[in-house]
Amino acid sequence: MTVFRKTMMTSAVAMALSSGVHAQQSETRTLPPVEVKGSSILPGSMETLPGSSFVLSREDLQARNPFSIIETIREIPGLHVVGEDVAGTHLNIGLRGLNPRRSSRTLLLEDGAPTIFFAPYGDPSAHYSTPLDRVDRIEVLKGSGQILYGPQTMGGMINFVTRPVPTDGTRGNVRITGGNRGYYDGHFSVGSGTENGGVMIDVLKKQGDGIRQEHGFDLQDVALKGMYKISNNQRITGKYSNFQEDSRFSETGLTAAEYRANPFGAGGTLASLRQERFTMKRDMAQLIHELDLNEKAKLTRQLYYTNTTRQSRRIREFEYDDGNNEYALETDYAIRPRTYQTYGIEPKLQLRHSSFGVENETVVGFRYHEERIDRKKYIFSNGTFADPAEEDERLKVNVKAMAAYAQNTFLTGDWAVTPGVRFERISYDKTLYSPDVGVASFSEIDATLKHSKSLMLPGLGVAWNGLPSTTVFGGIHKGFAPPRPDRDVAGGGLYATRPETSITSEIGIRSSALKSGSVEATLFNMDISDLVLQSSSGNVFRNAGRAQHTGIELAGRLNSGELLFDQRNNVFVSVSYTNLFTAKFKDSGTVAGEGEDGYGIYAAGNRLPYAPKHMLTLNLSYERPDGWRGRIGLTHLSRQFGNAQNYTGTSPEGYQGTVDLGGLTPAAQDEEGLFGEIPALTLANASLSYSPVGEKTTWFATVENLTDKRYFNARTNGLQPGRPRTVFVGVRYSF
Repeated sequence: MTVFRKTMMTSAVAMALSSGVHAQQSETRTLPPVEVKGSSILPGSMETLPGSSFVLSREDLQARNPFSIIETIREIPGLHVVGEDVAGTHLNIGLRGLNPRRSSRTLLLEDGAPTIFFAPYGDPSAHYSTPLDRVDRIEVLKGSGQILYGPQTMGGMINFVTRPVPTDGTRGNVRITGGNRGYYDGHFSVGSGTENGGVMIDVLKKQGDGIRQEHGFDLQDVALKGMYKISNNQRITGKYSNFQEDSRFSETGLTAAEYRANPFGAGGTLASLRQERFTMKRDMAQLIHELDLNEKAKLTRQLYYTNTTRQSRRIREFEYDDGNNEYALETDYAIRPRTYQTYGIEPKLQLRHSSFGVENETVVGFRYHEERIDRKKYIFSNGTFADPAEEDERLKVNVKAMAAYAQNTFLTGDWAVTPGVRFERISYDKTLYSPDVGVASFSEIDATLKHSKSLMLPGLGVAWNGLPSTTVFGGIHKGFAPPRPDRDVAGGGLYATRPETSITSEIGIRSSALKSGSVEATLFNMDISDLVLQSSSGNVFRNAGRAQHTGIELAGRLNSGELLFDQRNNVFVSVSYTNLFTAKFKDSGTVAGEGEDGYGIYAAGNRLPYAPKHMLTLNLSYERPDGWRGRIGLTHLSRQFGNAQNYTGTSPEGYQGTVDLGGLTPAAQDEEGLFGEIPALTLANASLSYSPVGEKTTWFATVENLTDKRYFNARTNGLQPGRPRTVFVGVRYSF
């Protein structure tokens, strides 16, 4: 049976548990140690974790058989994902109402290292995610324990833990999957080792036609991982991966008229759009050394490195027309080549000791991190991508970030009290080059800017374990999120925007005391300051906004027979629900830009864009002892605003009136579909698998968007259509 560590119930659960088992609490228990493993962001004992969390194991992933990472993470409470591409590599993830655009306010980790973003400090954009075939489990942390990690620690973090190297001989698997819309997916993995060390290789190939015409994708990922036990008290793990993408993916969506004509159309002429392309090459290396100094002390040191080259060729763009005071779809042949290099080193020491008259678990660490970013944009005035190119913009950014952190957990009886603090020092060195008409050399420097920022980020968490298999927790911490690099560019000059900061508090309960399953519930509040918004006057980004996010997260997994009839059966129910009852601006102002925070005037009290009030995932599964497993699921999102002004209208055209873009003459914008709401959405999905008893083969089939519903899920830079019905079948052989 799949076991979930999941989220929540209400305070009624705590009352029921307390009344039913209070008589058993006559003794004070000693809590287990709080050891954090090298690749994990969660402690070894969940009883001491002073915040909300969520774990999806490899068994959970195989039972779900998701099409992409998007379907997987929608099972996580508090998390909103906006799908933009069928493969799920261009991630848009928002936690607890934070804007999901490019996941820039959600920390994404692989094996505990910030290696998924292009550059976590200088350009926190996610155009890559760890392939699920390489994932052993997915960890989510949203509480005060985030101070051990960074940046992007306002709403929460997601850690993709890769599969370990085999230590008991040779193991591997082969999987082949095929589906409609030209989908093909193949994966091969083999590893061999003993307790003294081993090696493993993964090879993945994935391709298909995409959501829209001329949006085909072609991905491949190769990873090599090794482990060597140097001695009885130390071991080293190394990992290298190479990812390549060659897709006809475009970030520009459809106009309302184009969506009405064909929601899966290319938009524009096929001849021109066949020239659009997104390519990326990514190399990543990580080295983790673990040394057990003694039974109570452990030193972990990790090195990581990423080198990413990406380029987009784009023809269509929604741009602001000053003369008509409106946004319109323009033809703009442009190539955006960008390169990123990041590397870092992080030693971390964990100690168990008995200072202050109680048992303690102390974690102290330091990280040094550097980034080299080179962002270019070329434009072509001849209506093709043929030379000569004219330079439009080049921004070079060098980042140096130093972080130090310390956290101590006091263990006394049923209590675990965890204060901690993180210090961040971030230094930027930026150079903006002037465009020279008709030349593409970027030889003239237009502006330079050096600036730095220091932040002190304290946190405090408490966990109480006075009830069997139950933890009541609470915490408060200060989080932050660095701005993206283009936020400092406007009018040929450079500006210094500051990181956004937040004060996040939460209180909750998680329990596996119910014999029918496990539950968790969390009430949270997040107050954000220094929100980065773009002024319509000069298009200068500034720290001028404040926002509040308040809600409750609920989740659990129950065996229906045990719950209803006190008799175990093989029917399971899992649920994940979020009620984000407050997600609002606390100030008034004016914004412009590419649509992440809206266009035009917004008022205090307006709901934040892309922050649905209700999010629900419900799964009903049945498992037979002969190897059959079936599941049917529903996901629901309530309506959400596409812009900060909260213009209404759920049709593709959206808001039908005139739009005020900041004191200028209002203009009608209904033709483009950039303004209005995202309609409420309910999608059904199902999966079926068969693993014959005693055999190593598993057959599976999955259907996403079972009813083939037509919908769009974003208005950012045009309407972004959702995936139509997708069916795929496959076979997996393990050895």
